[in-house]
Amino acid sequence: MEQLFYLPSTMIWPLAACVVLTGILVYLGVHVIARKVIFVDLALAQIAALGTVTGVLLGYEVGKDLTALYLYSLTFTIFGAFIFSATRMKGEKVPHEAIIGIVYAVTFAATILVLSKSALGPQELDHIIKGELLWVQAPTVIKTAIIYASVGIFHFIFRKKFMAISFDAVKADDDGVNVRLWDFLFYMSFGFVITSSVAIAGVFLVFSYLVIPSVGAMLLSDKLGKRLAIGWVAGSIISFIGVKLSYNTGLPTSPLIVVVFAFALMVSGLFRHLALAPAKLIAIRNMLASLAVGALFLGGVFFFRKADEDPLEHAVHLLSSPLSTDRTAALVDLKAFTAQKTEWLQIVVDRLNDEDAEVRKAAVELLSQMKERSVLPKMLALVSDRSDEVRKAAIAAIELVGDRAASDSLLEAVQREDDAEIKLQILTSALKMGNPLSIPQLISMVADGGIFAEDALGLLRAHVGIDPKINNAQQLRRWWKANGNRLHWDGAAKMFTMK
Repeated sequence: MEQLFYLPSTMIWPLAACVVLTGILVYLGVHVIARKVIFVDLALAQIAALGTVTGVLLGYEVGKDLTALYLYSLTFTIFGAFIFSATRMKGEKVPHEAIIGIVYAVTFAATILVLSKSALGPQELDHIIKGELLWVQAPTVIKTAIIYASVGIFHFIFRKKFMAISFDAVKADDDGVNVRLWDFLFYMSFGFVITSSVAIAGVFLVFSYLVIPSVGAMLLSDKLGKRLAIGWVAGSIISFIGVKLSYNTGLPTSPLIVVVFAFALMVSGLFRHLALAPAKLIAIRNMLASLAVGALFLGGVFFFRKADEDPLEHAVHLLSSPLSTDRTAALVDLKAFTAQKTEWLQIVVDRLNDEDAEVRKAAVELLSQMKERSVLPKMLALVSDRSDEVRKAAIAAIELVGDRAASDSLLEAVQREDDAEIKLQILTSALKMGNPLSIPQLISMVADGGIFAEDALGLLRAHVGIDPKINNAQQLRRWWKANGNRLHWDGAAKMFTMK
């Protein structure tokens, strides 16, 4: 029993964050459902996200300028609250949900446009969707709880006004309530909650906390007080179950909590159907029939699944994928099938000309691991590749499978090379391949006194056996003039020795 309720310390604060989210979002969810603006959460969350990425585009840094980015996000959200309050029409000639949907679509598109000019790109969009629930710590939870408590107190003080405009705006307007003003205050306070919530839990988990517990409570009770109580209790229990399952299974926490919420909502719906049905046996029969249809659907999905593909065939097939990530993964997988290289070697060689640098690099590394000498000319050509990472991989491959002629070609490439780091790697490989002509060029690097001069001197001491007392280019040149013709390469020791 103790193990059933045990949570490690690392999961305590994520669970605390979920409970804090439950407290405020279940209450706000009651208002959202009463107003019939279900997707206002998604829209405000996207507006907040647009504020954050705009702040990044204007020079603020994620992880460093937290306060500035938060204020950008909050300012955008308050402006969104103004838009939603100003566009609420009497008589609902245009449903308010339609306005909210339009704002969400436009804001999402604007966010993508802004991110296209940012170094963050898809990573930041992924963060907005998923949040960082697993990494939340005590200071963030406490700060968020204080913000939510402030919003809760504000709503409690003016609860009559907020309830009036949410449940019967027409009557509230007739009673002299300034509906637009209190609408704005509602959305503004809602924006404070969303701005903090999305950073912790991501857009979709926040949406689930806002809507699902409230909908489930509506199915079980018609009284507002009971709805809130059911939503708070159920939300807290489901949060614990989701966090616990995530810890036990290793599945992502936020999506798992959403799925548990959905399952709980289905149970609530079935319970209400059974409780209100005049003929219980017929209701049970219908429920069982529905479950049978669901089981048939899932069984059909599983039955018509694609047959398992041979791993080698699958990897070869992925090499033709339009996604570079698929092609890279396939090249990594093929390392396990070197015995069947005749089935895929030519396809991999073709990938040396791939448009994606990561794919070219993975192909070079695979062929290098196989010590495939037949592709040495292509490796030499890649020494001039536009990607530094591909060039480095090609140089390492040439060192592994090349010969003296290949090392001569490498030294020719040095003459065309402007990058000092690549130049040093080429000379290092040529030296380790036993080419003595790399030595005077390494001496020249020492003489130039660049950032890699010490590295070049270290290579000469390690593989040529130069006297440790020799420490400048002038002494090195005298040594080379006196001893260059006496050097002999010992391949086993990777060392030049004197004849």
